[in-house]
Amino acid sequence: MSRPKSLVTSFATLAEAGKVIGPAIGGAEEATRITVDAALVGHAGGTLDVYLQRELNPGVDNWVDWIHFTQLSAGATAVNYTIDCAKCAEATPIAVGTGGATTTAHALAAGKVAASLPSGRVRMVTVSGASTSASVTETVRLTCRYD
Repeated sequence: MSRPKSLVTSFATLAEAGKVIGPAIGGAEEATRITVDAALVGHAGGTLDVYLQRELNPGVDNWVDWIHFTQLSAGATAVNYTIDCAKCAEATPIAVGTGGATTTAHALAAGKVAASLPSGRVRMVTVSGASTSASVTETVRLTCRYD
């Protein structure tokens, strides 16, 4: 059994309504199990949606929703999530959004995880709602195991 590898993505959201696409991180491509730990905090004045997207075709730069954390309401206190993801033998079809290098469209419902593991890089996307008046920093750690 190999040693787990830890990958972290962390960045500031917008201080106004809008979308931020975080940097892509590699290293999860061959993982057979991933534990996702997220430390998320709500905005002052507006809602916040936080997504993790996985690269659909490595090197082609097209992305699909993988995880959509529960929407954070305006002024929500910090919340921590842990999600254990392993390869699935079968899964129920679920609607997901897609995107490119600088664009995203989301269809994955809040509080849902698409039953899959990344075959390429992973990135975080945040969508700040109307009336947002302050930036916050969101952090997600992926602990990858390669059995």
